Amino acid sequence: MAEANNEAQCFYENLVDIGFGEEMISHCVMLQKEGRDRELLVTLKNSRKDLLANIHADQKKLDCLDYLVNWLDKKGAKKY
Repeated sequence: MAEANNEAQCFYENLVDIGFGEEMISHCVMLQKEGRDRELLVTLKNSRKDLLANIHADQKKLDCLDYLVNWLDKKGAKKY
């Protein structure tokens, strides 16, 4: 029984580490407990896709920021 409890706790902690809110965590835990692995997999893959899209959007912002910093450096802006 301890092993199953460890597995459930690990699953829950991973959901928390992902940054899921309580509603999403409850949904995923319910799917896992009910053995609805296919639906859980689809839910997790969709969340991964959303997270990756956010990473790409943030990378684009970082690239734009780097461009402006380099542009100002080349222009001769004083260092702070």
